[in-house]
Amino acid sequence: MDDIESAQREKMSTLGELAAVLAHEIKNPMNSIIINIETLRSCIAELAKDIPDTHTAEKANRYLTVIEEEMKRLGKVITGFLDLAAPHEQTKAKINFNSLIKSLMEFMRLELRQKGVKIRLDLNEHLPDIVGSSDQVRQALINLIINATQAMPDGGQISISTNFDAKKIFINVSDTGSGIDTSIMDQIFSPYFTTKEKGSGLGLAIVRRIVREHGGYVDVKSEPKEGTEFSLVFPRSMEGI
Repeated sequence: MDDIESAQREKMSTLGELAAVLAHEIKNPMNSIIINIETLRSCIAELAKDIPDTHTAEKANRYLTVIEEEMKRLGKVITGFLDLAAPHEQTKAKINFNSLIKSLMEFMRLELRQKGVKIRLDLNEHLPDIVGSSDQVRQALINLIINATQAMPDGGQISISTNFDAKKIFINVSDTGSGIDTSIMDQIFSPYFTTKEKGSGLGLAIVRRIVREHGGYVDVKSEPKEGTEFSLVFPRSMEGI
C-alpha cells in the first residue's frame, strides 16, 4: 500500500511540475493578448473621432469584449488546473472555522445580496479549532458558495452551520436551489465535469482536494428542485496539532 501511495505522490508531483510549465507558457501570451485588447480599444476610440459611423466602432468593441471575457475565463481554467494538479504549500496554523466563516460572509455579503441570496448562519460557539490552512479552507467555502449561488439564479437562501462530535468537525453549506440530478451525482467531483455553459468543472474537485489534504472528506445530499447540502468533514485528530 505504501508503494502504491508513493507512486501516486510521485505521479502527482510530475504532473504538478508539467502543469506549472504549461500554465506559464500559456499565461504569458494570454496576458499579452489582454494588454493588446486595451490598446486596440484606444485605437478604435481615436479612429471613431474622425469616422461618423459609430456603429462599426461599437461592434468592434463588443467583439473585443467577447475575446477579453473568454481569455479571462481561460485564465481561470488554467489557474484551477494548476491548483488541482500542483497545489501550493500553505502555512498551517490553528483555524477557528466560525471566525473564518463570519469573515468570509462580511466579504461576500454585498455581492450575495445583489443576487437576491440571503445568508443564514448557525455556528456552534463551542466548536474546537483545528490546525490547517485557513486560505485553503476559505477557498473551498468560496467555491461552494459560488456553486450554491449559481444554482439559485432567481435568488434564495444559503445556510452555513458548524458542529462537531467526539471524532469529527463539520461545516455544512446548503442552498434552496435546483438540486443535483441523481444521474450525475457520481460525477460532480470529477475534474472538468460541469453542467454549466461557462463552468470550468474544477470548483468541486478543488473543494474535495482541499478537504482531503486536511485528512477529511466531503459528503453531499441533494434532491432535484429542493436544494443541495455539502458537508465538509474534518477529523478532530487535526485539533491542536
